[in-house]
Amino acid sequence: MKLILKIYLIVIGYSVQLSAQNSSVFPNVDEAKVQELISQMTIEEKAYQLVSYYFGTNIYSNANLRLGIPNLIAGECLNGFMANGATRFPQAIAMASTWDPDLIERMGNVVAKEARAYGVHQCYSPMLAVVRDVRWGRIEESYGEDPFLVGKIGVAYIKGLQGTGEQRFDKEHILACVKHFVADGEPMAGDNGAAMDVSEYNLHNIHIYPFRMAMKGARVSSIMPAHHLLNGIPCHANNFILNDILRGQYGWDGLVVSDNQDIPRLYNLFYYASDPSDAARKSLEAGVHQELDLSVGFNNRVYGHNLIEAVKKDIIPEKLLDNAVAVNLRAKFALRLFDTEIPSPDIFVKQDSAPPVYYADHFKRYRGAGISSYNSIKNTREKNINWKTINDKKSDELALEVAHKAIVLLKNEKNTLPLDSNKLKKIAVIGPNANAIRVGGYSRGELKYFVTILEGIKNYVGDKIEVCYAEGTDIDTERSKNYDIQFEQELTRKAESIVKNTAAPESQKILEAVELARKSDVAILAIGGSEATCRENEDTDYLGLRGRQLELVQAVKATGTPCVVILIGGRPLAINWVAENIPGIIQGWYLGQETGNAIADVLFGKVNPGGKLPVSVPHNVGQVPLFYNKLETGRPRRIYASSPKPLFPFGYGLSYTTFKLDNLILKNACITSNEKTSLSVDITNTGKVPGEEVVQLYIQARNTARVRPKKELRGFQRIYLEPGQKKTLNFEIGKEQLEYWNTNWVVEPGKYTLFTATDSSDEKLQMNNTELIIN
Repeated sequence: MKLILKIYLIVIGYSVQLSAQNSSVFPNVDEAKVQELISQMTIEEKAYQLVSYYFGTNIYSNANLRLGIPNLIAGECLNGFMANGATRFPQAIAMASTWDPDLIERMGNVVAKEARAYGVHQCYSPMLAVVRDVRWGRIEESYGEDPFLVGKIGVAYIKGLQGTGEQRFDKEHILACVKHFVADGEPMAGDNGAAMDVSEYNLHNIHIYPFRMAMKGARVSSIMPAHHLLNGIPCHANNFILNDILRGQYGWDGLVVSDNQDIPRLYNLFYYASDPSDAARKSLEAGVHQELDLSVGFNNRVYGHNLIEAVKKDIIPEKLLDNAVAVNLRAKFALRLFDTEIPSPDIFVKQDSAPPVYYADHFKRYRGAGISSYNSIKNTREKNINWKTINDKKSDELALEVAHKAIVLLKNEKNTLPLDSNKLKKIAVIGPNANAIRVGGYSRGELKYFVTILEGIKNYVGDKIEVCYAEGTDIDTERSKNYDIQFEQELTRKAESIVKNTAAPESQKILEAVELARKSDVAILAIGGSEATCRENEDTDYLGLRGRQLELVQAVKATGTPCVVILIGGRPLAINWVAENIPGIIQGWYLGQETGNAIADVLFGKVNPGGKLPVSVPHNVGQVPLFYNKLETGRPRRIYASSPKPLFPFGYGLSYTTFKLDNLILKNACITSNEKTSLSVDITNTGKVPGEEVVQLYIQARNTARVRPKKELRGFQRIYLEPGQKKTLNFEIGKEQLEYWNTNWVVEPGKYTLFTATDSSDEKLQMNNTELIIN
């Protein structure tokens, strides 16, 4: 009872503090108007303000006709607003591969503008999980393994979505909702939603780090708690992370939205609450202001009838409900919805139960089931959709630009790429991803258009070169069925032998691909994964190429025809044989609606790739978890049958030109913890073609009170250079680059090594470094 009273007093005190001063997240809201509306509401009307109205469901409303309170409608915008006809940009992990925050902010502006064109005011993005286990199916939704990179890309996207300066929350911008708070990117065994035990050291320095950047750098307006248990307490009722840290330590006072069905899970899954009323109390005490539940109507929600009755019976203090209502109203005022979205009777639907098919259809769209099964997302506001905004060609041009910059060149032995179209008469385009629509999770609806890799190559070469296609094999959505073991024993056999010694029904398709490759001048193999192999609730214990894809590559390679491999999918794959034997390899991830055009532009040299990996690529699943900024092990690292190093390191990516870094100069080599200095480095394009390089700044802190990783990313710049051109880049060195959490955020005295490099490998870091002393 004392604990409950203490938590309640904390929440009441927080509310009183907000009444006395403006919100930091919604600073221009008239608090008197908020409190006046609350004073006029019944308990039922207050409860309806806590409803999350999800775009396309039609039946959920948090509007109030009597008091003139507008709806706040939310949707998904992981890589574009998820609705029929919206612009589909590259998936989140591909966005991170651009290492270009300015570009991502521009993308965010377009996504927000389109969301508002559909009548939506909030999007559940970006996901700021720092993913340190590539087995996790939601890695595709992430910005990678490094907290600084995740934060920088996330801040850029948030700024685009919400707007900055006078444009913040105007009629072309929305509320961003960062998720999932906190520490869901390193789940036990890669299992989605797995319980996590995380030290405060790792919690702040790794998992909270990008959220802190979002709060400080973009004043993000809403946050979604995570599905899992954190140190034994569900995140949706976790006072330590939501009250003590989020509000207490970081002073954030925005809107907290539940994830789907996570409030009822407090009592029906975790048994942390005794019943729905207890779940409502616990989540409200933790400061969860809005309930998202796609599968039930209002009366069956925790924040529905159960909450109303609990307040009427004084089981839950009405002031606790008022606090949540106030935050929802502040968000609506901040978006100026009271001026532009005046409610009318036509926005309400009599039905109070969700259509039973909707939830299934939502995830059918998410998982990328057959195109023919997609149903249009309907909405009562459909007649008001601004199609002129959605069909703006400039948005499509931006989608192509993001796709260009997201492509990572992994290998280019003997300058296999770019292809010389003047020397080619016939191209074989082979593989299960060559003519397939792949956009990743939370990306469906009816697409505006999608250019497959086959179509993109045909678009590029026209009728000058014959382009032929063979699927070769399917992407096996089941486990690998031991094909990997079988073909590890067949590596030296010729193509026909490999195929004919296998009785699987796919053999004929592989033989057709082999025959096509033999008659062609080059074979382009588009392989990897799909929405069915990497997604929410589709984690994995196998990181190789699924099904018979490896056999397909080996068989085509054995023909002697030059080969290029393009990897499409949501997670990095252990492609050891491919990396050793195929001379040209491109990591494409999911590149959005312009996939084929972007790939073709890179294949033929119209665009010089400059993307960098936001994750480390392992040799095999036994190396996982594998990330570049691990703390040192206490004994020498030896892993049976594989190197402790990654197949490709974090920050890695090649170019069709070459670059040189030199002349590293630190302005002041000795400063205090409150001072700043600057580091400059020259970069020269030493090759024959224009290109872009990402110069990365890493630090190594020594002699600190707590041991830190021997390399931590703390800055980067993407730069374009003509052949022979040289530029000097400057990096500011101060608190943001040097601090870490040790009971508080501090810059400790000691020695710091500063590195500039083009990836995180030790070999590159040793080439340009200098020492900084903090007194």
